Amino acid sequence: MTNGIVIRLAGISQPTTRILYQEVISIGTAPDCDLVIDADHTALPLDAVILTLRRREGSYRLTTVEPMAGVTRDGEAVAVGEVIQDGDTFYFGATGIRLRFFALSENPALTDSLQLGTAVLATAQHSVPAVTGESTVASAARRRRMMPRTDVAIVFVKQLLRELVAEIPRRWLYAIVSIAGFILLTILYFNTLGFLEGRRNNKAIAELKQTVSDTHEEIERMRQEVAMIRSEADVVRNSISLPQTVVSNFGQGVCLVYGVYTFYDPRIGRDVRFKEPSTSENPIGPDGSINLSVEGNGRVYEVEFMGTGFLVDKGLILTNRHVVYAWEEDDLASLIKMRGFRPRLKEMLAYFPQVSQPYTLRTLEVLQEQDVALCSFEQGDTVLPVLPLEGQSDGLASGQQVVLLGYPAGIEGLLPRVSELGVLDSRKTGNVPIRTQLNELAASGKIRPQSSQGHISDVSPQLVYDARTDEGGSGGPVFGANGKVIGINQAILLSTQATTNFGVPIRYGLELLKKHQPQQSAQSGSAVVEGQQKS
Repeated sequence: MTNGIVIRLAGISQPTTRILYQEVISIGTAPDCDLVIDADHTALPLDAVILTLRRREGSYRLTTVEPMAGVTRDGEAVAVGEVIQDGDTFYFGATGIRLRFFALSENPALTDSLQLGTAVLATAQHSVPAVTGESTVASAARRRRMMPRTDVAIVFVKQLLRELVAEIPRRWLYAIVSIAGFILLTILYFNTLGFLEGRRNNKAIAELKQTVSDTHEEIERMRQEVAMIRSEADVVRNSISLPQTVVSNFGQGVCLVYGVYTFYDPRIGRDVRFKEPSTSENPIGPDGSINLSVEGNGRVYEVEFMGTGFLVDKGLILTNRHVVYAWEEDDLASLIKMRGFRPRLKEMLAYFPQVSQPYTLRTLEVLQEQDVALCSFEQGDTVLPVLPLEGQSDGLASGQQVVLLGYPAGIEGLLPRVSELGVLDSRKTGNVPIRTQLNELAASGKIRPQSSQGHISDVSPQLVYDARTDEGGSGGPVFGANGKVIGINQAILLSTQATTNFGVPIRYGLELLKKHQPQQSAQSGSAVVEGQQKS
């Protein structure tokens, strides 16, 4: 006979076990149910009685079932009137909530509890025989109902403990409580000591970590300072070695430009000559008149000029416009042009260091608004260094170092290299044509550019710097602190005591170079370029 029932509610956050003895037992989500299911996060009906059990003839039976709850028993639907078997498990749809039922005998004493535990253990040791003709699903469900439940053992243990505690004498109970309290206090004491000691250790460790972190930061700061000092030292070292590096790497790519131009009468196409044979080179007569005429008996009037150029691609050099059109900067040439004569370039040569023969130059294009000219020559198989051009102008700033390469002293700066008595020898060459002297210097490997250095004072619209140079240095490369060409040397201001030079930014030279680089391979030979007057 069943006196009560044990109901285990599982599948929720806090499972619970209830022992109920009343005749009618209500289970649901309503707050007045004997066993309340928390349905806040489930699909169960709210404030509803899902199951009602009634004890009849010594067993609990189902009297009501809420259809919306989807109650099943071991995978099978339940019906009103069914008997609750010991070990039954009811499931509530797909919510995961389940109920387990265990029957209690009429005597809830300790002996019955012991019998309950013994029965559980005995059930665990024997297999459940299958009933003849019973289906596989029904047999499995029956075996699950007959298996021992851990919830029954929990109830048994709890009831057993209550009985044991009731039998313990008071003095023993107090002694046990005192010992347990002492042990607990001892544990708390040592745990507290450990906690405080741990806090002190953690504090010491934190202080040590902070010290290590500060040390690392100091080391990193010192490392950055050392790196900065090294960078500054590298800048100083590069600044000191820049002229030597530039001359060593790119000096052979800087050429001396030599040219000759004459004048002609555009009406009849004849060259202008001296009126009378004479050794004088002055085309201005004693009375201030022009000693030139197309009907003269003297030699053809020729004007020699020199400048500097530098290699920017195979067979291409950059220089100034006023170098290849030398008559534009010549006052005497302007006076002759006023007589109706026009200048015409006779020849233009490029002398490179370590090259014994000059190259014939021809002008590809000049910029009218900027003093820049691009010339070409047949380089052949001769290996010459191409000068690197700075394509970015953002890095230019006042105060930066510059190095110039060129031939500012012209032939006078090259003759002293011939011998130790070069100055005296140069005086003996007054009657020797400049072209002949340059050929001899080239043959002996004495043509080398001169270098000078200074600093930028302004970068817009032109480069302004204080590196020393002279007229023959026009068209030479202006190297920046990074070892790349940043400009083309253009002019020198002679009206001040201080040296002030001007250069054309290299971006204008890059414009010409980009236009003619694709055409370079298709160009060959040399041509005499007819001079033209700037309008």
